[in-house]
Order: sequence, then structure tokens, then C-alpha cells
Amino acid sequence: MAFRTIGCKLNQCETAQMQEALLAEGYRLVDWGQPAGVRVINTCTVTAKSDRTCRHEIRLAKRLDPDCLVAVTGCYSQVDPEAVAAIPGVDLVLGNIDKLRLAAHLAKRSEPAAGVTAPGELTVAVSGYADHQGFEGEFVTHFYGYTRAFLKIQTGCDSRCAYCVIPLARGPARSMTRGQVLEQVRALAARGYREVVLTGINLGSWGRDTGEGSLADLLRLLLDHGEAERYRLSSIEPLEADETLQDVVHRAGDRVAHHFHLPLQSGSDSVLRRMNRPYAAGQYLEVVAALSRRFPQAALGADIIAGFPGETDREFEDTMRFVEHSPLTYLHVFGYSDRSGTSAREMGPKVHPEAIHERSLRLRALGERKNDAFRRALIGTGQQALVLKERSTDGRLVGLSGNYQEVLVPGGDELMNRFVRVRLDRCLPDGRWETTRMGDL
Repeated sequence: MAFRTIGCKLNQCETAQMQEALLAEGYRLVDWGQPAGVRVINTCTVTAKSDRTCRHEIRLAKRLDPDCLVAVTGCYSQVDPEAVAAIPGVDLVLGNIDKLRLAAHLAKRSEPAAGVTAPGELTVAVSGYADHQGFEGEFVTHFYGYTRAFLKIQTGCDSRCAYCVIPLARGPARSMTRGQVLEQVRALAARGYREVVLTGINLGSWGRDTGEGSLADLLRLLLDHGEAERYRLSSIEPLEADETLQDVVHRAGDRVAHHFHLPLQSGSDSVLRRMNRPYAAGQYLEVVAALSRRFPQAALGADIIAGFPGETDREFEDTMRFVEHSPLTYLHVFGYSDRSGTSAREMGPKVHPEAIHERSLRLRALGERKNDAFRRALIGTGQQALVLKERSTDGRLVGLSGNYQEVLVPGGDELMNRFVRVRLDRCLPDGRWETTRMGDL
């Protein structure tokens, strides 16, 4: 059985949940490039480009193994199951709730005599979300192919940003209980995972639906009792990276990664209002400036949408100036695309695709300049890095620092999955750092 995961870290968590359930049923996991009787594509639908990538991977699965069973799961299946089902060769279409029952769906299709799961009649199972949908997910103790663990502690979103299809794909905001989070983190630590990445669709809203406190409260609990050596936060809304959360991170030292990804989407207040974002550009700047002051070597990233409906040249230039004068260190740039079920689809005037492309290129070039400046400022600094179970083409170990820098570390396999202290000496063209080891931790 082979998996292809497209999209966010939450998808990676849910792929791990599916894999663990299937391993318990006796399935064997192989890499995507190896022969497989079952191929699972866990999809994303955040942009039109994501949909195209998913369709490509679905078709590729059948080319790799013409006789394999193809199961398509995740957000693209949830939002547009008819389009997925229409792709030749697809056998199973499972939405985001249903994909966690993949093992049961495969069991129904097994050939009793041979015990083999085989292609057959198309099955589509896409459950809708209830108004008071509970948190769904199973405990995970192993992440196939990863040194770090990704833990889904929240899913869904109650916001209604004009461009975003995710509330349709993921349903209302809901949280794993604090007791379950603590139990899961301890289980992962016991299995040898030294870094746990806390993930969610709207991570900073954790606990609102359960009344168990805030993300800062949860992080404080995990630092005191969770037993993992380092925690990392995935993307978090800017106003939720408040002073209380910053205080917890600051007191934790190296035990919480100094890496903050805060979606911006636009540096223009008028565009932000049309997007129905809950802040103004000035408020966003206050947050990232505070983070930069308290954590001067932190990676500070942002998502930005180029060409939102009605975005004028002046509004785009406002975004360029905002990013230029901000402490952001990297950008994820998305060209706007209409999504069914979003209010932005009905907005106008639409920005011409060539203009969207040009603006995306300019933003990406600006992001590269910001990242180059950030890396120059890091030369000679000491960083704590987790050595991954991975080597570069020249045989050196690859590690990941708290501020999300990939570092090259000479050494033997005994260093894998251990923290080391390194000095960043030189950044290579591929973005990785040559380092000097300063000691093990």
C-alpha cells in the first residue's frame, strides 16, 4: 500500500492515522515509487492549482500500477466528490470524516478467498458535518518516513474569509480535549519522537469549543508534563499569537521552536476588509514586530494572495511596501483562484490572469530577498538542531533548527533523532547550511 499526501501538515497527520489503522489490519506500507496493490491520494483543494495537482497524482497512480485500487481521500473529495469520481480509475472516494474509516472500506472490497483488496465498483462516501460536529481522529504512535511527529489537535474553522473553501472542506472548529492531547504527546515521546508539531486548521482557536482554556494554556501544560523535548506550532492566525502565548514561548527557551507562520493575505487594509479578515495591516505589523523583538532569530512567515478580486495596482503596491518594511523572513505566495461556495467567487472585477502571475512573481522575488537577508543575519549564530533520519547527496546528516533552517551535520547514524548544537557557517545555494558542531544535547 502506497500513500501520496498533498497539502497541509494536517493532511500529514491524517495520513498517519490512516496508515496506523491499516498496519494494524496487516497491510504493508511501501514508498510511492514502489509497486503497490492499493494507492491512496490524500488531497487538498485550497486553490485551483491544488486541484490540478491532485488530478495529476490520481492519474499517475493508475499509470504506476494499472491493476491497483485507487482511493482518493481528503478535502478535494469532500468539496467536489463528483469531479473526483469522474476521473478514470478511481475506486474509492472518501471525505474527511470517512477517510479515517479507510480500513473498513477496504475490508468490504477484499476478495474473501485470496484476502486481496482489488478494484471493483466505485464507492463514494462523503459525510457532511453536523452543527456540533465532534473532534474526529485516532491516536497515532508512528509517522511513516518522518523523524518528527505531527499532531492534529484542532480542525475546522468558524471564520468566513471570502476566498476560503476550507470551512466547507473541514467543517466547524473543534478541538481535541487537553487530556487527549497530553496522552497523545506522551505516547509519541515514548516512541522516541523528540519534536512534536502541533497542527490545526485554526490552531489558535484550540479550546474555545471545549472551554478548556487557550492554546497558551495547552502549551504550558505540555511543557510541564508532555515529555517531548521540543514543540513547534504550525500556522496560527496573527491576533492569536498574543502576548500571553509569546510569554509561554519565551519562558520555554529552545523547547518551543522560534518559528511563527502567520497568514497575512494582503498588506492593504481595503483588500483585507473585502477578504473579511479580522485585522488591519497595522495590527498584523504590531504582532510580527513584537515577535521579532522577543525572538530576533525567529523565522517569521506569511501567506499572501496575489490578485484578489478588485485588487488595484495601488493596493498591490501597498502589500509590496508592507512586506518590504516588515520583519517577515519568508513568504508563501498564492495566485487567487475562484473556489465554489465562497463569497469571493461572486466579487469583481476579476484581476487578469497575467496580472496575477506578474504580481505573484514580484511577491516571490521579494520573499526571496527577505529570506536572503534573514540568512545573512544568521551567519555565525549557534542553533539547536534535531538531526533527521536523512542524509544529503554527499552523505552528511540533515538537521532542522528551531527557526526552520536545514543544516548539514557530519557524523554517524548514532546522531539521528538527537539534538545537536551547531554554528551556521555558510548557506549553500540550495538553502541548506554548512555548520560546525558545537556539541550534542
